[in-house]
Amino acid sequence: MDAPFPSAGDDPWDFPMSLFEHFPTLIWRAGTDTHCNYFNQTWLDFTGRSLAEEVGNGWTRGVHSEDFDRCVRTYLEHFAVRTPFEMEYRLRRHDGEYRWIIDAGRPIYARNGEFAGYIGSCLDITDRRNTEAELRDREQHMRTLLSAMGEGVILRDATGRVQSYNAAAAELLGLSPQEMADWQTEDGRLRYFDENGDIFPPRHIPSLRALASGKPKTGTLGIERPDGSRRWLWINAKPFFDDESGELRGVVSTLADITLGREHEEQRRLALTVFRNSVEAIIVTDAEERILSVNQAFTEVTGYAAEDVIGKTPRLLGSGTHGREFYEAMWRDLRILGVWKGEIQDRRKDGSLYPASLSISTVRDSNGRITHYVAVFSDITERKASEARIAYLAQHDALTGLPNRALLQDRLDQALAHATRQGKRIALMFLDLDRFKTINDSLGHLTGDKLLQGVAGRLRQCVRETDTVSRQGGDEFIIVLTGVDSPDEAGRVAAKILDQLDAAFDVDGQQLRTSFSIGIALFPEDGHDPETLMKNADTAMYHAKESGRNTYRFFDERMNVNTLERLQLENGLRQAIGRQELRLAYQAQVDLASGRIIGLEALLRWASEPLGNVPPSRFIPLAEECGLIIPIGDWVLREACRQARQWQDAGLDPVPVGVNLSALQFRRSDIVAGVAAALDESGLDGRWLELELTESLLMESGPDVILTLGRLKALGVRLSIDDFGTGYSSLAYLKRFPVDRLKIDQSFVRDLAQNPDDAVIIRTIIQLGHNLRLEVIAEGTETLEQMDFLRREGCTAAQGYLFSRPVPADAIPALLQRGLPLNR
Repeated sequence: MDAPFPSAGDDPWDFPMSLFEHFPTLIWRAGTDTHCNYFNQTWLDFTGRSLAEEVGNGWTRGVHSEDFDRCVRTYLEHFAVRTPFEMEYRLRRHDGEYRWIIDAGRPIYARNGEFAGYIGSCLDITDRRNTEAELRDREQHMRTLLSAMGEGVILRDATGRVQSYNAAAAELLGLSPQEMADWQTEDGRLRYFDENGDIFPPRHIPSLRALASGKPKTGTLGIERPDGSRRWLWINAKPFFDDESGELRGVVSTLADITLGREHEEQRRLALTVFRNSVEAIIVTDAEERILSVNQAFTEVTGYAAEDVIGKTPRLLGSGTHGREFYEAMWRDLRILGVWKGEIQDRRKDGSLYPASLSISTVRDSNGRITHYVAVFSDITERKASEARIAYLAQHDALTGLPNRALLQDRLDQALAHATRQGKRIALMFLDLDRFKTINDSLGHLTGDKLLQGVAGRLRQCVRETDTVSRQGGDEFIIVLTGVDSPDEAGRVAAKILDQLDAAFDVDGQQLRTSFSIGIALFPEDGHDPETLMKNADTAMYHAKESGRNTYRFFDERMNVNTLERLQLENGLRQAIGRQELRLAYQAQVDLASGRIIGLEALLRWASEPLGNVPPSRFIPLAEECGLIIPIGDWVLREACRQARQWQDAGLDPVPVGVNLSALQFRRSDIVAGVAAALDESGLDGRWLELELTESLLMESGPDVILTLGRLKALGVRLSIDDFGTGYSSLAYLKRFPVDRLKIDQSFVRDLAQNPDDAVIIRTIIQLGHNLRLEVIAEGTETLEQMDFLRREGCTAAQGYLFSRPVPADAIPALLQRGLPLNR
């Protein structure tokens, strides 16, 4: 070896190397260049090679090829960072056998602190590894055996701590391997129960009892696992001892899952409990149909006690109402399907008959032979009555008891078929109660329902048994008259109905009056199918309403022309908003003292592209009738607020803008939210919006009207009663409404000069307004004479053609700027 050691005085390992030559361990040393420069004699004897062959990297030739890369990599990695290492690898011995050695290397340093290389020692650990491998094999075999066992196995030491277990035990206990590793019987992860289901102290489980007594213990144990599920286990715990000292070493427990068996036993007990306590009657017979057992419900249904029927056949329940074919079909199903279900008529012990819902099942043994029959039945008398009631309600109106749409359709189809065969005439009458909604909304639905019941009763008295009176829903009725000889006969029935309804109805002490608008269509003159007849009768009914109500009209083909025009008008109106055909005109409201404009009323106009300018008197009633008044009214509200704000932004003096609210809009939409949204979107202060409501609307809108008006006032808006004097004019009601202004209807103003009564009415309204501290404005003022009268009587404001016609929005700025001097 070249310069194997540093110079004397520098190397702390400067002592005779002969000390290492015969060490029982293999000694090596390497310099700072990683090359080994010394091996002791023990190493050389082990490998059978000379020192010259081993120094440098020669020693690596003895390393097993499978360990070479790992061994050299470990050596070099630690050498680079000068840290101790320990590694195991196989080294070839002089006889050619590879032996496992453990090689421990440590860095060495000179006295001056400089790195001087590595020194290492090796031990032959082949025998130890072989012993460990054998132990691992044995453990693996044991684990394989335990894991293959269906039963759980747990090994505990003498303190009760788990030392080993198999997968079956972990699965039974519902614990993961990590949980099993530190599981203690009393740590609360599992709950324990005795055979009765009572809580069981952990110290009493068989495993711990065996440890405590040193004797085998067995028993049934219930556990509740961490996931809440329960298992029943049969535990066999056997303690084991040290062979030499006899000292207790631990306990081995086997766990068998008996949950399924217990469940079967519980199901058997449950089935017996169900049998005894079932609300349905149960009969069990043998294969020859001899009764073996019956339950208490059987006795309650049939009146027969168990001792009355045991050994007999169920034929004793027979009612005699079913023929041989019925029973042959039953037994055929039992033979082929193994079950029969159906309804049957049976006889009780007292002889009375009852309908039963019956289910019979066959029971077979493992060879397929029938051993028993089980029959389950119940008395369905009440169900049959309920079904009959349901069938009646499915075809009749629940409120009035009259046939509903479905039954009417069936009867009308039959009547038309019969009339066609016999060449007879049929009359179909469509009836609509006049002003029923007013009663329903003002007096409540309960009162409305009672009125409908009274109307239905009178209608029945007006027709024959062969005719049909049907309620279609709401306040609509249809009558089918069969075998009508002439149209006059149908007219006489309609007149009789109107006459019957002429007398008041007494509903909870209130005298209520109503009437019908009736439309009549005849078969075959006005249609050959139900749809056409109903459509034409409906058309005739609308003409009866337009003729003043409380009357009847026969269908005339010319009505369809008007209906078509109405349909075209409705379709055009539905598209008017989208086509931007609607616009607002504004009419000035004038202070009668100064001529100053104090407000503007927004008036709706419709310029239809295909229909031209449609008068409000034509399209507004239609919009209310078909429900379009709600979206149209919402548009008017938003547009008026937007325009009012725009005028203010342009520097004009603000004046309130009045918007009319329809009854439908007030009742069916959330009017408060709609007004709030219009004000919010436009930025208009609520005091510059005035909502005009008719007197009849307020009186007919039910008890919530005052609450709604209060919520509107909370938004800051002004409220006025439009067309005042044409409705109820109830002072008691008027005092309760938070209104700001009364608007005298133009009909009173228009006839002021010709009708003295109108002058009295106007004078009364003005005085009423003053007494209630309300403003009063007169509509329809067109002459100087009318204006002078209003001013003399103390009316403060007016609007009408005398001052200004309704004008477009772009004409308002000039109107506001110049004002309207009174013409005198």
